Amino acid sequence: MKMGSGTEYPMSIPSYVLTVFTPSILFMIISLPVKKREIIQESILGLLWFTGLTIPIYYAGQFSYICLMATSVWAWATSMKMGVWVFSMSMEERRRRPFVYTIFNWRKSAIIITPKDNNTTTVVQPRPDEYIDTHLGYLIWTLIKNQVIFDLVDIIFNLCNPQRPVKVFSWFLAKLLDGLGQHIKADTLMPSDDDDEKEEITSRSIMISVLMCMLFCVYIQFQLEVICDGIKIAYAMLYKCLPTLERWQLGKDQSKLDTKNIVKTKAILKRVRGIRQVKSYIEGILCMPPLFDSPWSAHSLRDFWGRRWHTIYNECFYRLGYKPIRLVIEFIFDCKPPRWLPALAVFVMSGIMHEYFLYAATGNSVYFGTPLPACGWQFLFFVIQVGMICIGDMFFQGGWLGQAYAITSMSITSHLFVVPYILTGYIYMDRLSLYRVLVHLYQGDFNVLSSVFSK
Repeated sequence: MKMGSGTEYPMSIPSYVLTVFTPSILFMIISLPVKKREIIQESILGLLWFTGLTIPIYYAGQFSYICLMATSVWAWATSMKMGVWVFSMSMEERRRRPFVYTIFNWRKSAIIITPKDNNTTTVVQPRPDEYIDTHLGYLIWTLIKNQVIFDLVDIIFNLCNPQRPVKVFSWFLAKLLDGLGQHIKADTLMPSDDDDEKEEITSRSIMISVLMCMLFCVYIQFQLEVICDGIKIAYAMLYKCLPTLERWQLGKDQSKLDTKNIVKTKAILKRVRGIRQVKSYIEGILCMPPLFDSPWSAHSLRDFWGRRWHTIYNECFYRLGYKPIRLVIEFIFDCKPPRWLPALAVFVMSGIMHEYFLYAATGNSVYFGTPLPACGWQFLFFVIQVGMICIGDMFFQGGWLGQAYAITSMSITSHLFVVPYILTGYIYMDRLSLYRVLVHLYQGDFNVLSSVFSK
């Protein structure tokens, strides 16, 4: 199918998005009813889990970057939820909540109520007929604040020559390969003498490149914060409608509940229970812990990754990576595994996840491109973190020393994480941005989502 820009896609974008969503939608249906394990049902659910992961891989690089990146994130996230359901969840857990109610509820949550004296806090769950304050105004303000910070980071990064980290990383690899005797490969990574943008790599340029990589990590942080804020606002607005919807079902002072018409009364109460299930579900989402908990103030690298940086996948990684490895080692060797081994399984999963996103968004030509491919570096970045955590646990625990070690570790390895994003054009991806909209409208360009900086 040909689009307006002349780009040929194998199908329309809405059709592709529906194709990616289909396995998770079918999973929601087929996972019901939850009574007992049946081989046919479990086999179909396992097949849907596998299909959900493979669709973005099959269509890798065949649609726009933003479309492929967003759908691959959805496919991976829902497949992890499906994996937990199929491979890790007991029947008791399944009966407690259908799959549809778990798909967006990623972490344990609690409703926190603070008394007026502010001396103590208590954790309680509201009654089924009690509605909490969603703090919608605060959520909107937080979204605007994070969006402004995100835009500022984007502008600063692009003004500082976003290709600098790639050049510094290529120079480092060339020096390493040259030292190992791989002179031909090293020469392909070094800029040619005819390159107009060729610059001498000095300690100053290396330091600037490291700072840019750290700035890009902040870029990723606030991009995810903005997405999370937008989702919470949407849910908060829906939550605001639920009391009116419930009153409409029950009538004023529950006048619609007619004890003489039992069938009608049961139907009304069934709909009210459905509304209150949605209410409880949204409360769980609105009251989840923050996506990022001041990661740059972490007192150790373990604290950074375990409790502060993008914790939304933690439970799934624990149930699909950490816990199985621990149980296997205990079963085979009848002893607890070293602390680093289950952690390695989690970081391997995280590395595979990021490589999955990059490949799905770009395809073979960019992912395995030359002279510097994007493949493998992020996987290496996450595997290295396990060794860095072990060193930190032994020598740099807590306090300012632990915090300095955490930031230093991220700085040293940050090129492995950031360079693949730059190589694949992540920073030029279409997205909603306040300054992009203003600049494009000022220029008379209505493609307001595109980057204002040239690739």
